[in-house]
Amino acid sequence: MSAALEGAVTERPAIGRGYYPALVAASTAMWAIILGPVLSTIPTQVNTLAPTNKVYALALVTGVAGAIGIITNPLIGRLSDITRTRFGRRIPWLIAGTAVILPVCVMIGESQSIGELALWWALLQVGANMLLAPTSATIADVVPEGRRGMASACTGIAAAVAPVLGTGVQSSVSSPASVYMILGILIAVTQTLFIVTLRGDRTQPQARIRQRRKLRDIAAHNSDFWLVCLHRILFGLGQNMALAYLFYYLQDVIHYADRHPGQSTDDGVLILTAVYAPCVVVAAVVSGGMTDRTRRFKWNLVSATLVFAIGAVLGAVTGSWIGVLTLAVLTGIGYGAYASASTALAVHLLPDDNRRASDLSLINVADLSSIALGPIIAAVGIAISGYSAVFIASGLLVIVSGIIVTVIKAAR
Repeated sequence: MSAALEGAVTERPAIGRGYYPALVAASTAMWAIILGPVLSTIPTQVNTLAPTNKVYALALVTGVAGAIGIITNPLIGRLSDITRTRFGRRIPWLIAGTAVILPVCVMIGESQSIGELALWWALLQVGANMLLAPTSATIADVVPEGRRGMASACTGIAAAVAPVLGTGVQSSVSSPASVYMILGILIAVTQTLFIVTLRGDRTQPQARIRQRRKLRDIAAHNSDFWLVCLHRILFGLGQNMALAYLFYYLQDVIHYADRHPGQSTDDGVLILTAVYAPCVVVAAVVSGGMTDRTRRFKWNLVSATLVFAIGAVLGAVTGSWIGVLTLAVLTGIGYGAYASASTALAVHLLPDDNRRASDLSLINVADLSSIALGPIIAAVGIAISGYSAVFIASGLLVIVSGIIVTVIKAAR
């Protein structure tokens, strides 16, 4: 790393205890916009707009938005790294992202076609990525090394609580338009609180970059960091293949509404996410604390992948509601342990302190790629072999992601 290449960043600012709950709140609202509608609101809209072709229509809507996210996240990360304002590098992008999301939340709930829904959902992902890249970079910017496992646990907790928030809002209001409006307001409130905790962060890029970063420099990134990216892509693919069609799995295989008179499939999804979320929270806190104390990333991650894989494969053999609840518990524990340890490992292996958002955007791209590709692969698998094959493939992908962690040299 060279100061002539990117310029030294000012000393890491002190942060107060308010940063961690604000990070949870802001990340939860952000992921609620990204994940919540995918679990319930988007499938409901797709079911209304294209009932005879719902699986492929859902794959189209989520796939287009995922591709947009893959393109915009690294771009926004890079722009955030070189942003120079009196408010620092991250805060202007957090404000801009909120400003993009709010008007889109007004429009997307009134979509009248699959194409229109795909357009607004893609634009909403642009706004979300304007929050995602800078938010993840603050962990490297302001959190001391010995607390990054817990900070990573905060983002893992947020990703788990977010679907509960999204489906909870869906179940409590009468229309998709209201869902998006409520989530948009939550984004505005939580981002304001988060920005307040970052007011001491005034890190700046060097005024002049004396040498442009070339493609061969990018290719020279630490190989361990690239292995973490591959690990996250595979785990994310497995996770999203297992969970993306949970709504239709409950509807078409478990027949939740038929087995529970007076309840809808939305209610079943809400119950599952309500079971899943606390398992993630507990596992993330325990794993994050262990990671901070021991710095043993591999043991935590391999254990997490095994637990998640067992839960995913359970989906292939169970046909009962109790079995699906058990699936939610195991995948929740596995994901929580994975989320905190894997993010902390990625921050630990950052190749360049002056490109934190740019490099962490690669981790975000890995996650967003899995969100985009998971439903598409699962849709093909469902069409060819049904839900059982998809759950088995999910478990295998997650296990392979754990094997990859074992060959990372710079981690214990």
